[in-house]
Formats: sequence, structure tokens, C-alpha cells
Amino acid sequence: MKKLVLIVLFLVVGLAVKAQAPHIYEHDYPVITEEDPQIHAMMDSVSLDSIQANIEHLCSFHTRRYDSRYIYDVQDWLVARYRQIKGIDTVMLHDFPVPNFEEGTADNILAVQWGTKTPEEYVICGAHYDSWNADGYDPDTIRSPGADDNASGVAGILETARILSRYTFDRTIIYANWCAEEVGLVGSAAYAADCAAQRMDIVAYFNLDMTGYLAEGSDIHINLMYTTQDSLLGNYVKRFSRTYFPEMRIWQDWLAWGDSDYSSFNRNGYAAIHPFEDTHASSPFIHTRQDVLGVSVNNLEQCKRFTELNLGTVAVLAGLNNSSVSENEKPNVALYPNPAKESVNILAEDGLQFIEICNLWGKQVATMHLQGEKNCTIDTNGITTGIYVVKITSEKNTALQKLIIR
Repeated sequence: MKKLVLIVLFLVVGLAVKAQAPHIYEHDYPVITEEDPQIHAMMDSVSLDSIQANIEHLCSFHTRRYDSRYIYDVQDWLVARYRQIKGIDTVMLHDFPVPNFEEGTADNILAVQWGTKTPEEYVICGAHYDSWNADGYDPDTIRSPGADDNASGVAGILETARILSRYTFDRTIIYANWCAEEVGLVGSAAYAADCAAQRMDIVAYFNLDMTGYLAEGSDIHINLMYTTQDSLLGNYVKRFSRTYFPEMRIWQDWLAWGDSDYSSFNRNGYAAIHPFEDTHASSPFIHTRQDVLGVSVNNLEQCKRFTELNLGTVAVLAGLNNSSVSENEKPNVALYPNPAKESVNILAEDGLQFIEICNLWGKQVATMHLQGEKNCTIDTNGITTGIYVVKITSEKNTALQKLIIR
């Protein structure tokens, strides 16, 4: 969570609605009136032990400051964690410049679970992984554990990915971790701007930042930050929460002292939302050495609740296929050569109907309609070098394959 000079922040809060760009795409959001047993079971799978273990590991790095030498170790650990998750199709890094910092920093991390019906539509949930300590200036010596801000949010995204990756969804889900949030939402702002430039269809962005502190005597509740323009998304989340957690209070509110990565998305034309621990009684230990488990993250049950809410709202909006990855029958297809240079051959055991190649932003770069043939060749000479997703529709089903073009 980024803090700013107080007088500037009051201006930012006052201008928040005006700062949001018009939506690039308009989407409807489900009206939740009753529980879905399968969604409930997925939420019940959230493990408090898993959340705690991930927070502990993230805090074990001496610091996660964007300009420290340790930040690359954090990046590598997160990339390895996502690559261990079987249902994640692609893990990629998004590089970005940091103003007035020529050395650069670690990348944004994007773990992609491709949708099976409309992969060009995206549901993104994310949390920044850098930390901050305002007590000193040497990035490599000052301790900055960042438990609540924001190991708690990263742990929630990791846990969401661990569980949702067992299932298939209509839309593509991206589990994101941003860097350099603490110095101006730099990583998420760069990514959201790139998405807008590519006209990527992001249905919604869900943010987790500071989920673990609960003031003494308070019950678990959620302050929900979103702009008036994103009221449809806000209403969706509130109705979902009141249906699945009827005892928990949830309401819209605003921070008077900071901002987080959801603003990067709504400032670039995307609906975005940020559930927060308490806008009036948040952790007083962030940006200090005391931002640790047991002090700043003093209520792991609250971390679990935020994760359950994130998981459930993402799963419903992404369009659960009602089948696990292992149960979902997919056509037997092969791509070769892969990596490809001049062309790629596609072979299927049943008749092919339609081939679509998209880049990682969801932009279509090649298509082919077929009449039941079991093989075809696509010319890739005009396609830029990179990683692509091939959506293969056959008489049996639809499959997604990763294609590398060199």
C-alpha cells in the first residue's frame, strides 16, 4: 500500500472519480442471490496453513524493496511457485521502466490460466509483492518484512491460483504480482497501460493489498473501494459477500491516505475493485520493521476470508465449467514444429472446425476455418516472434495450446 504526502492524497481522493478513464468495454456482472454448492466447496478449500506459510516465506527475505538486490530473489521464488501449479498454462514476466531509476527493478509476474470458450476475455486478480520501510534509505541493509503490506495479499493470490487451477473456466484468469507499487503503483500502471493500448478485454480486476490486521475488539469486515463508474462490479462483490458471508459487514469506503493497484486499472478504462482490512483502523505497523506476523498480520482468519471472497468472485465471473481439469475431456491435438519458424502443423484425432492464434494480450493474429479435416498447416511468416495461444475447435471440444514462434 502506497502512502503519499497527506495534502496530495486529499486531492487524489477528491478527484478519484474524475481520474477514471471511460470503460474500454462494458460488461454485465452476475446478480448473486443464492449459494452455488461448487463455489462454496472451492472457497472451503482455502487453507489457512498455506496462507500463513506463504506470508512467512515472503517475510523471510531481508527486504522486498523494489531497488534492493533481494527483489530478484523474490521474483524468482514467485515464478517457481506458479510454475509448480499444474493448471497454470503460462508464466510470463512483464518488464517496465521505473522513473528516475536507471538500474531497473524486478518484473511484474503474470500466471495465466487460459479460458476454454472465450480466452480473449480476462479476469485478473493481483497483489503487489514489493515492500517498504520508511525508517532508512539503504535498500540492501534496512529490514522490510512487509507482512501485511503486502505478503498478505500475495499469499491470497497464490492460494486462489492453487485452488482455481484445478478447474476450467470460460474466460482466461490471470494471477498477477506487481512490483514497485510502493513508489507510485509503477508496475501495475505500466501493465494496465499496455493492456489498454492493446485493447485487451479485461472484464474486471480484483486487488488484494493489506488483509491481515484487525483492531482489537473489531469483528471481521471488509471496506470495499471502487469508483462510482464501477458500481456494477461493486454491487456484484457486495451481493456475493452478503450471500456467502451473511454475518460479515461489507460496505464501500475510501482511504484518506493512500492508494493501491486497482487504481492503475480503472485509470486505464477497466472496472476494478479493492477490498481492504479497514480504512479507518488499518495496520499502524506498515512500512516499518514491525510489519510482521503476529503484530501487523494479527488475524489470519481475516486473511482467509479475503482470499475466499477473491476466489469466489473470480471463479463466478470467469465462468466455471463445472468440471475439474482432470475430468474435462479435450480433443487429442498436436502442434509441430513448436517452436515454429515459417509454419506450424496442427493434427487432431477428430475433425477440425476452427483454428485461432492469439497473442498474450488476446489479440487475434491468424485464423483458419476447416470442414472436418484432421490436419492443417498455418503460415507463420507474418507473425512476430513470441509466445502465442492456439485455440483449436474440433468436432469433440475445444483445446488451447501454447505456440512459440521464432
